[in-house]
Amino acid sequence: MSFELLTSFDVTYAPSAIKKWRSKRTGLQAAIISKETPLVSGYFAVATEVEDDSGTPHTLEHLVFMGSKKYPYKGLLDTLGNVMFSETNAWTAVDQTVYTLTTAGWEGFKTLLPVYLDHILNPTLTDEACYTEVYHVDGEGKEKGVVFSEMQGIENQAWFQTMTTLQRQMFSEKCGYSSETGGLMKNLRLLSNDTIRDFHKTSYSPSNLCVIVSGSVDESEFLKVMEAFDSELPPLSSDHKRPFVESDHPIVRLEKDTYKEIEFSEKDESYGEIAVGWIGPRHDNYEEDLAITLLLEYLCESPISLLTKNLVEINEPLASNLEYNTDDFTYICPYIKMNDVPTDKLSEAKDRLFELMKEHATADEFDLTRMRGIVENSKKKLLLSCEKSTDILTDYVINDFLYSDVEAKALTKNLKSLADYESLSTWSTEQWVDLYQKYLIKNKSSVVVSRPSKKLYKSSKAANKKLIEDRKATLGESGLADLKKKLEDAQKLNDAPIPDELIKTFPVPDPANIPFIKTTTVGVGLNTDVTNDLTNHFSKKVLDDTPVNLPLYINIDQFKSEFISISILMSSMEIPERLLPYFEIFVEIFSLPLEINGKTVPYEDVVRDLQNETVEHSLYDSFNGQYAELVNAHIQVKKENYAKAIEWFQKIFWYTKFDKSRVKVAVDKLINSIPSVKRSGVNVLGSVISENLYTSRSLKHSKNMLANETFYRDLATQITEGDYSIIERDLEEIRESLFKPSNFRILIAGDLSSVQHPVKAWANFLPSQKAVSTMIRVPEAHQVLTPLGQRLSKKAFLITAPASDSTFLMSCTKIPTDHHDPDMARISMASSYLQCVEGPFWRGIRGAGYAYGASVSKSVGAGILNFEVYRGSDGIKAFQAAQKIVNDLADGTVEVDQTLFDGALSSLVNTIANNESNYYSSASLKYLDNVLTKVGPDHNTKFLRQLKKVTKEDMIEVLKKYFVPLFKSESSAVFVCAHPTNEKDLNAKIRAVEKNELDNTWTYVL
Repeated sequence: MSFELLTSFDVTYAPSAIKKWRSKRTGLQAAIISKETPLVSGYFAVATEVEDDSGTPHTLEHLVFMGSKKYPYKGLLDTLGNVMFSETNAWTAVDQTVYTLTTAGWEGFKTLLPVYLDHILNPTLTDEACYTEVYHVDGEGKEKGVVFSEMQGIENQAWFQTMTTLQRQMFSEKCGYSSETGGLMKNLRLLSNDTIRDFHKTSYSPSNLCVIVSGSVDESEFLKVMEAFDSELPPLSSDHKRPFVESDHPIVRLEKDTYKEIEFSEKDESYGEIAVGWIGPRHDNYEEDLAITLLLEYLCESPISLLTKNLVEINEPLASNLEYNTDDFTYICPYIKMNDVPTDKLSEAKDRLFELMKEHATADEFDLTRMRGIVENSKKKLLLSCEKSTDILTDYVINDFLYSDVEAKALTKNLKSLADYESLSTWSTEQWVDLYQKYLIKNKSSVVVSRPSKKLYKSSKAANKKLIEDRKATLGESGLADLKKKLEDAQKLNDAPIPDELIKTFPVPDPANIPFIKTTTVGVGLNTDVTNDLTNHFSKKVLDDTPVNLPLYINIDQFKSEFISISILMSSMEIPERLLPYFEIFVEIFSLPLEINGKTVPYEDVVRDLQNETVEHSLYDSFNGQYAELVNAHIQVKKENYAKAIEWFQKIFWYTKFDKSRVKVAVDKLINSIPSVKRSGVNVLGSVISENLYTSRSLKHSKNMLANETFYRDLATQITEGDYSIIERDLEEIRESLFKPSNFRILIAGDLSSVQHPVKAWANFLPSQKAVSTMIRVPEAHQVLTPLGQRLSKKAFLITAPASDSTFLMSCTKIPTDHHDPDMARISMASSYLQCVEGPFWRGIRGAGYAYGASVSKSVGAGILNFEVYRGSDGIKAFQAAQKIVNDLADGTVEVDQTLFDGALSSLVNTIANNESNYYSSASLKYLDNVLTKVGPDHNTKFLRQLKKVTKEDMIEVLKKYFVPLFKSESSAVFVCAHPTNEKDLNAKIRAVEKNELDNTWTYVL
């Protein structure tokens, strides 16, 4: 056996075990993170180091999926994935490219693993694949390519410009950490396939690859697959050098502070941003690595942290929020970023940041009690995260592969126990202050200040226009025709059909073998939605503990855990309509002072105690990503703090005080964050959709940041110059309308087996024990649609977003609002067929370079089917391509492909398994199915049976019935967000596409 076991241990703080091996012959590394879950997840990590902005690692990531030497067919990997209940993806960071494979069950994963690894180490890397996937110019002279479209969508964003500049400031020009591995647009235009091939040859060796698999894995079968694959690889080279670890251009500590001001393209010059970075301890100083992360949390995370309290939570904030993190390279590099800083206060904000940090870096000022609370809270969050998934453990294993010893000694030391947390919990004030001084005060820093520039926006707009005009003039009609043919030839070669015989050689897994998660559900009090199992011991315990005539609706899902989650769902329909725009202010209720028995508890104490006694707490809209008209108050605690969680709900609901200064801070933060919302094409598009499809009775409409800008500014003026008591009365009215027993659906999930009184603990929750005869109904989205939202016909909306170079588009049409409608399964199959990887949209839109992605989604509650174009380089061509794809399938011009049809079903199986990947998500989904959508228990099992019964003919029928109307003006509403340079062209094309049948086309200019 070539694979040698390096380490094997149980993770003491998580339901996981880790094993790692290394091939003595090739150096290939492999690891298993065992955990009970229906999903098996693979992470195939390659360490990647480049010295330029060519984007070579990123482009190679894309080209790996275009075929391998053994399987030389574009899309084979993803086509197989579609029928194996699998999903593939990848990411590229500055020091790594990681390929992912997520499969429902081990069976399909085992089959795909060697095929995927062959694509990684032996890709075809054809010129035609590079041409379509990376960069090309089409027959109209427009720049396309999947990678190019992706980078086009972010390169001119403020955050991208800021953080890229910070990298340049912190690391030398030749250092790999200073490169933009995604690829800058100017470099992608010049990148050759030979350069990509050379990079693969030097970087993608077996010794530079680590295969990590998590979930319910058959170890012997895994090793068998790895041994067979390894036997075909070349032996370990003697001249192998580890990227970054043995780099010719390592990180060099800054010798002096650096400062740079930059401009980013933006019409609105009111807000900029600031980023500060440091080079911290070596990567192998694990205790200091964790300590730096926790120190940043101490400085930035909550409303009472030093920097947030004094820069954000103030009158006239110097930022809307703070971001912080560490880049875990050969050295740990912490950074802090201030967002939405008033442009005229950029210098003041930067100076104030450093003043505050310096003033506080003393033993007298440092709050050891709060710091130790942060250590404990971080540990609790780690435990909860590890219960839910292996993501954090996987990140550790990847980072260990990149930077630590190949014998896995560090891996065992760092992951087996929480020794570093235990050590830090005993650190003294002096130790924390020494660390603080060493790395954030005395250490040299890099500062980037980013200013918005209308002048740069205008010049960029003119330059882009000239670039296209010059290109067209240079190429001429014949040159453009040649480019059109070159693209068509490349697409034809890329899309060569995969032989059916090859597909059939791979066994299709049985979905019955997927280990779906089960929980025990009990309903008590006003909950009549659940049929209790009276033979179950836990159910009997809960029922015996339930007081007679309990005026509360309680739903309990029991499973083994160290934590308990409580969500209280409420209908927003109880809030008076005129008060709904206050919602984004009301959600700050967990950071307000309390007033109990005449005594005031300062908000700082509330925030501190919540941090110490809970793991999570928040108030927001929706449940499980659906039912957007619900308000959700959520607290998660260690199970021994169950009673405290109930006490906190009681305090927050009835004893918070809408303090004038705290409300003013909340309003100012909202106002300051609006410019950054306007810079996001996705957010701008969503804003226009919610404004036009949903009424002012809708929470979705009323929390629209852009639509509420005037409301927020008027509130700010009233707080400072008018009568604040009016605002306070409005907020109190929201409290009274929302927080009442008939509007409470209390959902409890976790381990209550050791809780003595799981139900009686709620006995004193309500201020008064009034009888409740009926529960307030759950609100549905279709209740709050505008006339346009109800008919979705003959309307198109075009909005421009100057900060986004990509086009974002959504078309909407009507579908039934009944979850039981038999068309629901058919719509799901049709959607899955159209948008599966290497399916019609993937090849016809993404493959053609029209957009980074296109998808179909449905909202049954609203009765809306959506077609969406994401990061389009040509949004209208993407729309037209989708229209042709759907029409050709519907009228029989193109036959339904059997392999893709089978894959559509398998993709839905994978989605179901993803949605139930842990006990908490399974419990949420169970309540969604049983109570909210009322599709009943075991819905997934029944839904899978319905999906299996869907025929090709059924799918064609729903394509005609619902999907063809998506692209017809009389049965759809279209929303487009684009850069202003595209406004004139898009306006004309939208009208042309819609055959001039639109009532009107609105143009908004931000």
